[in-house]
Amino acid sequence: MKLFRRTSRSWPPAWSFDAGAIIWRFLFDGDGRIVGEARDPERKHAWYFCLDEHSGTPFWNDLRMDEPWWVGIEGIASGRLYLHGYRKPDMPQHLGITAIDIPSGRQLWHNGTLTFLLAVDADVYAMRETFGGMRFFRLSPTDGAVVEELGEDMERISALRQRVNEENLFRGYRYPQPYRDDHPHYPAISGTVHDIVRPQQVTGDLDVLFEAPLLCVSWHETADSAGEAGLRQCFEARDMNSGRTVLRETILDAAAAPGMDSFFLKDDQLMYIKNRSILTAHDLNGVPA
Repeated sequence: MKLFRRTSRSWPPAWSFDAGAIIWRFLFDGDGRIVGEARDPERKHAWYFCLDEHSGTPFWNDLRMDEPWWVGIEGIASGRLYLHGYRKPDMPQHLGITAIDIPSGRQLWHNGTLTFLLAVDADVYAMRETFGGMRFFRLSPTDGAVVEELGEDMERISALRQRVNEENLFRGYRYPQPYRDDHPHYPAISGTVHDIVRPQQVTGDLDVLFEAPLLCVSWHETADSAGEAGLRQCFEARDMNSGRTVLRETILDAAAAPGMDSFFLKDDQLMYIKNRSILTAHDLNGVPA
């Protein structure tokens, strides 16, 4: 991958998407699309969106379920998004499965009596709790109908879960690590990290990701907002060859506590969420030389 080519002196975003609420979660479907969940805690509304991974262009947006709040993402597999409901509001147990066709945003089916376990290839596995334990089922991804009753075959479910965990679902991702003296790139980056931010300014972890020659650093520092003390989350990207800062951003103002995994590299893009609601991407091939 070619990381750098000569461009202008700034590094503007390649694209950004404002969800209009807190981006609670987003996933890549493996076919060039990002599926995300947005939540408005004050109005107790949740909705879903789907973007082109490379341009940020929405395929669809503002997809809402009949239940406005007690709903969430279970997973993505084979071009389908699976959502869950809850057994009871304010309780953690999931119940119900809704399947959404990712390319169109169209609901394919809903099953209100089973709980999603996992999806392998085109198959969906679910469970139902009984007085005697758990009973497992394999469902059709087309209409959610039960195509095989697995009884209490936990061994089969465990094997399938291990297979899912072992598959390379996160190919192309590079995540930051806490900056410590045992960091694998500590000798090469320590001087630059201390030039970017003094450790005594940092609250919580100082997160770094080094993909030569680009060094990305994120940290929280104390800041006053509207007269109230909070944390400001800062980000800087520096070209280690030239020593020049190519991007410096405040990712979040007035944070109550330090966050984790606030940015990452995916294939040829740097991504982060700005002010909780704006998914932002920078093209690694467009870093100014």
